[in-house]
Amino acid sequence: MLMEEQNLIEETINLKYPLPLMIGFFLLNIIFLPIMISTIFFIMHVSVQNWVFPLSVVLSGGITYFMFDRDNKRTIISVLCGILCLAFALLICAKTYDFSWDGNTYHKNMIGLLKYGWNPLYETFYDYAKEFPFMEVATETWHDAYPKATEIWAATVYTVFENIEIGKAFNLLGMISLIFICWAFLFEMKVLKYWQSFICALVFSINVVSLIQIFTYYNDGFLWEMILLFLISLLYLTFCESGRCKKIVYYFIFLSINIGFNVKFSSVIFFGILGFTFFFFWLIEKWHREEWKKAIFLVSEKFFILASSVISGFALIGSTSYVVNIIRHKNPFYTMIGEDSTEMITANLSAVYKPLSNISRFICSLFSKTGNWPSTIEWKLPFTFYKAEVLQSQIFDIRIGGWGIFFSAIFLISVAYILFYFLKNRKEEKRLFYITLILTLVTVICIIAIPGLVWARYFVGLFYIPAIAIMLLYKNINRDTAHISQHSIILGILCTLLLLNNIPPITRDFDIMKETKPIKTKLETLKYVSELGEIHMDYTYPTHNFSGRFFNIIDEKISNFKYGQVDTNNADLLFHPQYEFPYSYISYSVSTPNHLSDYISSIDRSKYLILMAVKDDASNALTEDIIKDMNALGLNFYTQDAYRNAYAAIIGNKPIFEQKNDSAIAYDTEFEGVEISIQSAGYTEGDNASILLNGKEYAKNQRGLNIVVYNKELHHVTDSVYVDLYENDIVRR
Repeated sequence: MLMEEQNLIEETINLKYPLPLMIGFFLLNIIFLPIMISTIFFIMHVSVQNWVFPLSVVLSGGITYFMFDRDNKRTIISVLCGILCLAFALLICAKTYDFSWDGNTYHKNMIGLLKYGWNPLYETFYDYAKEFPFMEVATETWHDAYPKATEIWAATVYTVFENIEIGKAFNLLGMISLIFICWAFLFEMKVLKYWQSFICALVFSINVVSLIQIFTYYNDGFLWEMILLFLISLLYLTFCESGRCKKIVYYFIFLSINIGFNVKFSSVIFFGILGFTFFFFWLIEKWHREEWKKAIFLVSEKFFILASSVISGFALIGSTSYVVNIIRHKNPFYTMIGEDSTEMITANLSAVYKPLSNISRFICSLFSKTGNWPSTIEWKLPFTFYKAEVLQSQIFDIRIGGWGIFFSAIFLISVAYILFYFLKNRKEEKRLFYITLILTLVTVICIIAIPGLVWARYFVGLFYIPAIAIMLLYKNINRDTAHISQHSIILGILCTLLLLNNIPPITRDFDIMKETKPIKTKLETLKYVSELGEIHMDYTYPTHNFSGRFFNIIDEKISNFKYGQVDTNNADLLFHPQYEFPYSYISYSVSTPNHLSDYISSIDRSKYLILMAVKDDASNALTEDIIKDMNALGLNFYTQDAYRNAYAAIIGNKPIFEQKNDSAIAYDTEFEGVEISIQSAGYTEGDNASILLNGKEYAKNQRGLNIVVYNKELHHVTDSVYVDLYENDIVRR
């Protein structure tokens, strides 16, 4: 084995570093540096600044240049590719909305306050939140206590782009960076062919949990990307101890621990178990070759890297949680352990799972139908799935069977093949066998000891098992030509099942993208009406308050609203995602100009197009003042003697079209690429008012004058009202 390692070093010493490794390195620094810089400035009493993120991008490029032998050409290529990946992640996250529970109950709360000046080292969340009335419902203790790495990163991006949704790009960036890094390391260690390494990297980095969380502020998938980075770094030091990437791997260990420790408290368990396991493996392995003192000396460098990373993760990057918790509560893991701990796992499980042991829960979850609150344990045969599971698989934090509808079959095939591989190759690959055996024992111990692993989002590492199986399949295909067809069939089945397993969350991601436009339109409509009148907002269901969504409203420059009780019977609702629940809605009522003349005159006609159509009648309640005000717009408006006449008009800076008739009116035109169709009919001629834009109906089709307001700059409808001029000139929605 030592000879093979030496040959590997000699073969690679004169090669250039892999571009994927440089790209992944650059992207990870873009995640790490804003967190580190902002935390240092917190210590100096400076809140999140808008120059931190762009500075971090520049520094990431510089660090990449120096860490990879000052290779100008490859650094430029990797930085450009990394910036493209960054731009893609930021853009797609800016254009989607986080509808999740955790995202809107506390992640966005923390991000919003950090952006607006909260310094978590010196101010409590609740003291600072007093400046935001809608935050009065945020009373959970974890706002102050929880690790804040992803929230700090999101806040640095938020301050630049003024869009709270863009900050959730850390999930996509983490996934992309680990794809590149896994790809590079698998090929660097001469494990697989180049394209095989890429496929295995995809399987290691992309899974059901990461996919379903990609457009949310949930950070479980991201945490396990950091654990994956830590694991592959430890494996590299095990199998390529003197490899050329050693200094980069040391940096990855430092980076993964510092970020991972500050994503979730539970990360300390997984990093600690992996770190201790590999350290003692190295120590014992050296001891068998050398005397004890020399063995300790040989692993001292690795110990120093691990120890310094842990200290930094707790004392520096973790100062906003671990240090603060020690100062305030004498407990670094406040809310996770101790007198004031919050029992989240058992409390959020179905009653049938609560009395079970940890390992029983895990087994039941793994081989059950995918669901959230089953009244019984719903076993299912591997390779089968039920229609109801597909929709359940699209919930952000599914509790039971959350690894996917086909994962039980994937798990069994993977475990069976890994066992087969080592039964056949145990003697030839002793080192790999021992590492696999140790990691298997560690996994079993974790399942027995840690209560949360019944819940897929807390145990994303289970997806590494099929990734390892696929890696071993490729190894056998490359060298066992006599049985290549058998290995290929198993590989095909496993890859097909993994692809099918990922379809429900991918479908949900596309649904989220589709839901973006109507949400955005509604927010822009709210902005429009906020310029006309006063808005009152409140939570539709006071027991479930998604205060983070108010930052979406503020981002639209809607700040002149009053927070307080709203009559939901006479109010509209914000946020209507396809699979979301009604408790996440925000109710609002708007007091705009009450009278037709005031309403029309308040509209900026250089920015908006006004479309009108009469249904039934719009003459009975007309007054000379109304007619005069409407004629001042350049119209030859409906008159008092036009009882039940049809009327239609389009007004921009000046009237574009106007017609009134005692018979029905139908008018079709095109305006800047938008197809417009207007119909108007009095009571005896069809009793109808229709205003279609690109085939979609926007008119209220109520008696009187129906008005639709179209934003010429943003190319969508911002308001639709009607005025029952048969009775009065009051504007109604």
